[in-house]
Amino acid sequence: MAYGNYPPPPPVPNQPPSRGGLTTGSKIALGCGIAAIGGFVLMMAGCMALVVASPSGTSPDPGAPPAADNNDEGGGAGDGEESGGSHVVGDTVSHGSWDITVTSVEQGIAQIEDDFGLTEEASGQFVVLEVEAVNTGSEGEYFEPSNQVLMDPGGSMYEYNIGATTGIDSLEKINPGGQVSGRIAYDVPADFELDHILVNGEGAFADGVRVDLKK
Repeated sequence: MAYGNYPPPPPVPNQPPSRGGLTTGSKIALGCGIAAIGGFVLMMAGCMALVVASPSGTSPDPGAPPAADNNDEGGGAGDGEESGGSHVVGDTVSHGSWDITVTSVEQGIAQIEDDFGLTEEASGQFVVLEVEAVNTGSEGEYFEPSNQVLMDPGGSMYEYNIGATTGIDSLEKINPGGQVSGRIAYDVPADFELDHILVNGEGAFADGVRVDLKK
């Protein structure tokens, strides 16, 4: 090409080949990503530290009423007695399928003649309760003397003496509306102090109802 009186322009130098690797923009993006990941890891570590350091359970609400104390005196059937009004000798107690009445109580008895004419001797003394029970259910039921538990003031429980108990056959089914009556005997220490009985018409695993025996 002719350039007249002007010299030809110098040749354009060849561009050096691009080197493999990251561009400046890529490096900036990568650095930002690493920083973000590091911040997230630090945040999670801080949260885990707070969880480990915090006490188990939730703090009580200052405005919430205090929880009930199970050791408070008063109600509850934890001692095997049902809550409710008090009963005394002569009262009829409805429990389960039975209306149960303790009509009298005696103590200091040394011996008893059983239903077969044999004499039962007390190792200490007999406490004897005269009991009547009426089946108020809709089917035949057994009245169990073994479910009627004698108690002393200290809470000790005394089971009945089968040989000295008369008039009540625990193997006899009583029809609805039927009645059974008899004397339930307890062989207790000579210095036994009378307190109350738990009458029970629901079964061995049910709580009884307190009937005070002290005059």
